[in-house]
Amino acid sequence: MSQPQRPARSPGSRTTRAPSAPRRPGIVTRFLWSCAGADTEVLPRCPKSDWAKFQGIGGVVLATAVLAFASGAYAFYTVFEPKTSTALDRQIDWPTTVLAVVAGLVWALVIFNIDRFIVSSTGKGDGSERITLRELLQSMPRLLMAILIGVCISAPLEIRILKPEIDAQLELEQNEYLAQLNTHTDGIFESSKDELRARISASMDRLDERERYFERRRIEIKQQRRLLELEAEGKTGSGVAGRGPAWRDKRENLDQMLLELERDRSRDAEKSEPVRAEIDRWKAELASVDDQIEAARESNLRQARNLDGLMKRIHISHEIGGWVPIFILLLLISIETGPIFFKMMLRRGAYDYLLENEVRLAKARAGIESDAQIYLADTAEEIRVDVYHEAEMAFAEARRRLLAGAEAASARASHGTDGHLRSVDSRKG
Repeated sequence: MSQPQRPARSPGSRTTRAPSAPRRPGIVTRFLWSCAGADTEVLPRCPKSDWAKFQGIGGVVLATAVLAFASGAYAFYTVFEPKTSTALDRQIDWPTTVLAVVAGLVWALVIFNIDRFIVSSTGKGDGSERITLRELLQSMPRLLMAILIGVCISAPLEIRILKPEIDAQLELEQNEYLAQLNTHTDGIFESSKDELRARISASMDRLDERERYFERRRIEIKQQRRLLELEAEGKTGSGVAGRGPAWRDKRENLDQMLLELERDRSRDAEKSEPVRAEIDRWKAELASVDDQIEAARESNLRQARNLDGLMKRIHISHEIGGWVPIFILLLLISIETGPIFFKMMLRRGAYDYLLENEVRLAKARAGIESDAQIYLADTAEEIRVDVYHEAEMAFAEARRRLLAGAEAASARASHGTDGHLRSVDSRKG
């Protein structure tokens, strides 16, 4: 069986290879392109080198958003967590954690949107790998915004990285601050306590002195009565026992002295009642001062525990961190500003030409001629303007309709005037 003959190929002809099927980027690739602010309809038609460029830029933007989430979540948790214990005894509060995660997501979306806008609005510059002074000046607003974002993101991250050292230093400062507050509180209330103690002591001394005075009188009367009994028994004096008139007079005198003592004691007790009431009031005030001191100490404890805010931790990290916070800040700034410098260093590639072509096609379909050249003969000056052909055509059409309407109205008015004149002439005839 004969084989089919192949058509002869001319010597100068070259074999053409069938075009390969269009490459279809994956979901992750398209997502990274979207993060970079690139046109996901144009990039699939570009070489793989352009794919890799925008994947890298989108990855940096996405990484910045992830870091912003971690930084924002930790910052919000540090701000809103309950300060019920010292820095080293702090436990995780789950409601605050949920709130911090939600706030961190919102913060990450804000940073992601800003970064995406900054990167997508950064042009290619002059299309070369060199960064000229003009390009740097033109991108300065975006660079300043990126640096500010980097500073805001780096602060919570650095205090999270240095958390063990910060907690130890913060615990020490909280205890020292609590001791200072308690010393100040004791100094404020100690003078009041000393004054109340002095008043109570002076009043008690006066009462004790009066009580000793009456006790001495009672003892004297008792001793004289005892001597009088010994005398009646003949154990003192002349040694003669008996209770004669003299003995009875002395006894009546001692009874009278005892009555006067009881009367004086009763009167003095009535006079001492206001003093005792005053002492009780001062003791109550002294007890209330002690209660106030306890309340002030509890307030001091809460105040010392509240010495655990975001700013305090940042301040401690800068004091004990050395070069670590600076390196973290520089790293975040480089990550944040990297896509801007990368886009200024990129050469113009297929994506840029295809994107420009899409823009021009869209303008052409809309009837827009961009940068139309007009030469002025007198000054030999070149002026570039944008010509909107479709708008001009619509304007010309609207103008034509208006003019046609005006002419029709004028013709109708003229026709009416001629008819009126003919009717008048017919009447005269």
